[in-house]
Amino acid sequence: MGTYFLNQTFINTKIYDIIMGIKKRIVKLNKGLGGTLVRPGNLDFASDKFETEKNIYRKNAHLIRAIVVDHPFDDFNKSTATLITLREFKKEGIKCKEESYLRGIRNIAKNNETNINKIEKKLRKWCQRTSKK
Repeated sequence: MGTYFLNQTFINTKIYDIIMGIKKRIVKLNKGLGGTLVRPGNLDFASDKFETEKNIYRKNAHLIRAIVVDHPFDDFNKSTATLITLREFKKEGIKCKEESYLRGIRNIAKNNETNINKIEKKLRKWCQRTSKK
């Protein structure tokens, strides 16, 4: 098993592949919408947190902050964050109030909300588990 140096931390190959997995999915989704990745470093920390956090609300809070606030793409940042996080919630049996969710994502962007705890709290308000995972 090889090691890579990422963000000043040694990690094994398996973890590296997992981390790059979510990042690649995000980039592919944005490209499909017509966007281009212009600041790849903005996704690195969030991708790492997504794969190491246990809590899906916290995972998605990191993705939303990185994509909606840090703008790693030239366009479609809010759409990308919305689609990828809704997909991840769905995998976990969590359903979101669509109108509240969309309005909330716009507000996070408008208010430049960077506090992960606040974003996570909002996600818990908008999205609830519908099935046991």
